[in-house]
Amino acid sequence: MFVGHYGASFVWWLGDRHRQPQKRSVIRPAPYLFRWSKLVTDRQPSPSAQFSKLLSRFPAEIVALVKRSLPKLRRAFPGSNEIVYDYSNSAVVSFSMSERGYEAIVAMAIFPGWVRLYFDKSLPDAKGLLKGSGSKVRSVTLKTAADLDRGDIHALINAAIKHSGVTFPRTGSTRMIIKSESKKRKPTKSARA
Repeated sequence: MFVGHYGASFVWWLGDRHRQPQKRSVIRPAPYLFRWSKLVTDRQPSPSAQFSKLLSRFPAEIVALVKRSLPKLRRAFPGSNEIVYDYSNSAVVSFSMSERGYEAIVAMAIFPGWVRLYFDKSLPDAKGLLKGSGSKVRSVTLKTAADLDRGDIHALINAAIKHSGVTFPRTGSTRMIIKSESKKRKPTKSARA
């Protein structure tokens, strides 16, 4: 073996590696590719899919009422944000120009036995439709989606829009935002018994 310019210490450092062919290395994808592919496969479902899943825990007649009522409310509030909150025994859909549900013009609460439309308590109610003694909101119960076409409820919706001072765009679709989703749901009384 030729020692040459580097001396014997260099040959000792190389050891037997200079005589043996090197093993072929296994080609492994870069870790960032795994992260990217995980992002692609672990996407969140769309807000409408999440909302459909949320509605599936309610009785069929309530789901049908909500599905017939929402398009009418979307037409009443074009370009607004539809903010969905998931609670243990209900769901609330707020129509707001911001992404904050408490700034809602109108909110629809979905319970297992009924659907209510909530308005600001300070809203003038000449016909006495709004019920409840809450400190911030009062409500009217929807029996059918056609209730939204009644003149008195339609007048309440228009009054709520005027009271909020919001100007809607001429065209525009609402954007659904799922704000909260319960990860662990408490069992209901019927499930515990």
